[in-house]
Amino acid sequence: MTFKKPGVPTTTDKYPVPHNLLTPMKDIHVSQTIEITAVGHGGAGLGRIDGQVCFVPYGIPGDTLAITITKSTKKVLWGELVEVIEPSPDRVEPNYPGWTRSGVSTWLHFKYPAQAQWKRQIVRGCLGHIAGIDELEIGWREDPELRTGYRTRAEFHGDGKRFGFYALGSHDIVDTTRCPLCHPKMNDALTKLRELGLKGSVTVTVNPEGDDVLVWTGFQSRKLKDRFPLAGSSKDEGHPSRFFFDGIPIVNGTFSQSSLLLNRLLVDTVHQYLGKPTSVLDLYCGNGNLTLGLPERCEVIGIDHNKLAVKAADRVGRGTYYAGQESTMIKRIKEDQWDAILLDPPRAGAKVLVPALAQCHARTLVYVSCDPATLARDLKGLYDGGWRVVQMNALDLFPNTAHVETVCLLKRDA
Repeated sequence: MTFKKPGVPTTTDKYPVPHNLLTPMKDIHVSQTIEITAVGHGGAGLGRIDGQVCFVPYGIPGDTLAITITKSTKKVLWGELVEVIEPSPDRVEPNYPGWTRSGVSTWLHFKYPAQAQWKRQIVRGCLGHIAGIDELEIGWREDPELRTGYRTRAEFHGDGKRFGFYALGSHDIVDTTRCPLCHPKMNDALTKLRELGLKGSVTVTVNPEGDDVLVWTGFQSRKLKDRFPLAGSSKDEGHPSRFFFDGIPIVNGTFSQSSLLLNRLLVDTVHQYLGKPTSVLDLYCGNGNLTLGLPERCEVIGIDHNKLAVKAADRVGRGTYYAGQESTMIKRIKEDQWDAILLDPPRAGAKVLVPALAQCHARTLVYVSCDPATLARDLKGLYDGGWRVVQMNALDLFPNTAHVETVCLLKRDA
């Protein structure tokens, strides 16, 4: 059977090689047939051609595909999907024109529960290959009602004529009228933004249970400010606009989870893992997302690079939050006794903190990660220091994409 997939990527689309692969050595264009048997870290389908690993974006396990080989390295091939010869039983056709061009909703064609199973497998594979941690039970938490329409924060890009998301693996702008992953209030904001003919990047954060719309840019725009009263830019003076959601200050121009609704899963998981601590050191605390809701009796110290975020958290009056670099974090790890240390680092992980964390005297470590590879690297160092993961959950905070959040509870060897 031949199944021609509408809207598959063309040979002009650009795809990123996962960060752990070598830089492409040469361009080639050879037609091949491949069976996809797995998903690689980064979300591309994985198969083999003459024994050599080949990554194919938009391929999913169970597919037989006609592809064009476009990149070759010493270790892997890289292909572009031309035709779905035999579709996987887990493949569906999204009702969203142009979805394969956008770099946002890359797994819309991948059914649940298979999508969830492969996200857990990505985490498991990184732990095994990078950290040598095998046979660890990985739990799963999701909200099946929020697989679409969940995004409350998104970055758009404009060139004066087109406005929308970047194409997968490039800075080509895909003109976007709506996104199935975005909350209705986000799509409403997108409609208004498209009318302004903006040039540059625009980050939007909406309150899914209120009327607040934060808009942040690197440039000042009078027409943007007229349309969105809470708009701000890095060139403005004074305090940026904010709103509160679940008691947490959401500050314009600072990080918040891509879904304030699904963030509730993350906060609940972290609080379960922390238990009833008497003191918590919250590293990379941002706006206090994970600790402002802890009981009053718990002493909380939060440290983060972002001055605006920690200042907003500190003003809530629950705990002490201040700005500092990793050197400040290491000092607090070493000099003070903590019931629990919580860390939620950026995608690059917390490599520089690992030696201090490995030797710390905390009762509990809770590590939150958005990248399974850097998490595995850091866990290896913590294992060398005598820590062990006693509980782990993968959280579906980014449905219909290859991204997965992970929360680990670590204790010392008895």
